[in-house]
Amino acid sequence: MAIELELKLMIQAEYLKSASDFLDGICALSDTDERQPTLSLMNAYFDTENASLMQAGMALRIRAVNGKFIQTVKTRGSNRVGMHARGEWEWLVPSDKLDFSLFKDVPLPNELEDMSWQDQLLEVYRTDFERQVWNIESQGSKMEVVCDQGLVTSPYGEDTICELELELKEGDEAGLYHFALELAENLPVQVSVVSKAQKGVRLKYGKIEFPNKPLNTTDNIELASYWYEVWLVYWEAIHFMQDEVLLQPLRHSIAELQKYLPKKLEKQLERLDDELSLCLMDDEGEMIKKLAGMKQVGLAMLTIGQWLNQQTVPS
Repeated sequence: MAIELELKLMIQAEYLKSASDFLDGICALSDTDERQPTLSLMNAYFDTENASLMQAGMALRIRAVNGKFIQTVKTRGSNRVGMHARGEWEWLVPSDKLDFSLFKDVPLPNELEDMSWQDQLLEVYRTDFERQVWNIESQGSKMEVVCDQGLVTSPYGEDTICELELELKEGDEAGLYHFALELAENLPVQVSVVSKAQKGVRLKYGKIEFPNKPLNTTDNIELASYWYEVWLVYWEAIHFMQDEVLLQPLRHSIAELQKYLPKKLEKQLERLDDELSLCLMDDEGEMIKKLAGMKQVGLAMLTIGQWLNQQTVPS
């Protein structure tokens, strides 16, 4: 098993070439950073009709890449603010058929231990995308940076894949954030907490998944983390649903978050909210496009996300 720690960044399709050129430029100036071959990936995701695996916090897929098949199980893992930290198991398999004997190595959630669900599995959605790959070192941390573009498809519709992922391979997350902030200074990217698997599930159920509100209302860091992730969810929802009305609850989540931040970060959000309020004067249909190009959104998300993780992770 590996623990996968990554930062996922939203980017709109019109900025993908700029992102690719920027990463190529970094590699051209470095003796250690390098671009890897581009991959075409197909992933079939499996679950029961009543989403037993998803409800238990597990994702199961078969990936086809370069004539090889990889069976993968991912679990919900630990909670990290604005980051993805998950248990992951991978095996090479001879075909696109699931091998259930491999599950003996996986500590399954209690409700899945009896394996009764294996006879009820369906292919519930699939992802097809092109993956550009770079190996980058920043602040002593080595990471794999990928740029994915493609589609999530299911019987219930389709959704786009357009994102950058920074996966930590060696070192600590400070380097991950440092490089993400360098990207955000040059490109309009924003932190995303919505995985490809969640996009597939969303096509069926048609609802946006919000974090659970903290029960302890006296813990300022828990409350800050909650409102931070609500902000991220609303941001992604605006673009998924193409609904400008969601800007108002998004601004409300920012206002709530400000209450729990140090003064410097509070002021950063005040300036951002001033910029967002100006978008309300744009013509209908232009607002979302303008939002997508605002670099200060991603910079604020990353700066605050890094600060929150420093408060919640033991040193």
